[in-house]
Amino acid sequence: MKREIAVIGMIACIAVGLVIGFFIPGLLAPTEGKPLLNKIKDRGYFIVGTSADYPPFENVSYPSAEIVGFDIDIAEMIADEIGVNLEMTDIGFDSLIGACRAGTIDMIAAAMTYTTDREKQLAASVTYITVRQVVVVKSDSVLTDIDELEDLIGQDVGCQGGTVMEEELVNATITPTAYDRVDLLLQDLYLGAIDAAYIDGPIFDAYQVLFDLKIIFSSDPEPLSLWCRKYEPELMHVINEVILEAFQDGTMLELWDKWFNATG
Repeated sequence: MKREIAVIGMIACIAVGLVIGFFIPGLLAPTEGKPLLNKIKDRGYFIVGTSADYPPFENVSYPSAEIVGFDIDIAEMIADEIGVNLEMTDIGFDSLIGACRAGTIDMIAAAMTYTTDREKQLAASVTYITVRQVVVVKSDSVLTDIDELEDLIGQDVGCQGGTVMEEELVNATITPTAYDRVDLLLQDLYLGAIDAAYIDGPIFDAYQVLFDLKIIFSSDPEPLSLWCRKYEPELMHVINEVILEAFQDGTMLELWDKWFNATG
């Protein structure tokens, strides 16, 4: 029941955001040049950037070497709505914003948390999922539950570079070891090169099968968005519309169950 109530609330928020997100940016947008949505249709494929080391959101499957995941399924739905093929591009997480601003990719689908700093650089979709951030250590670590990140001062803490986790650790006066890939981050944790790792909750769920880990801290849930260049209201309208319809027709719940086993 809690999940159904949360979904109804999110649908209402998305519906409002869909209207605002289409009309307001259009009033502020430059009028010169062809809209990005039209360019995508003309070219016949939708270029989406991700960092494919972040299951279950996105990772490279074996042995097909295909990029799959929750975010990829949503990107595929958007491509289908536009009527073009999906082309996924694997880019380091901390390079995604620059690539999108430069026009190398049309959209970012990479479990990227909404922040006001990011929205100064790109346009954010409505929230399509919320996640918690967790501090994890090896199960046999002497570190136990903490109340705040500052309790990690003096420990060697790792995170993925360019993430909100890195920013939060720095704000807690902790200088983290930043990694390009989360799999290398957790491998170093397992090998004892670092004492703790700060990651998204679903990543812990995905990797605890490989590494014997425990959670010692969990944040409040934070919203994730899809991102595209500013002043492209036509494309953002399609993105938000696909998200809204996925909540309305139950597709989003099916994807949650598929990738996160969300039965609660």
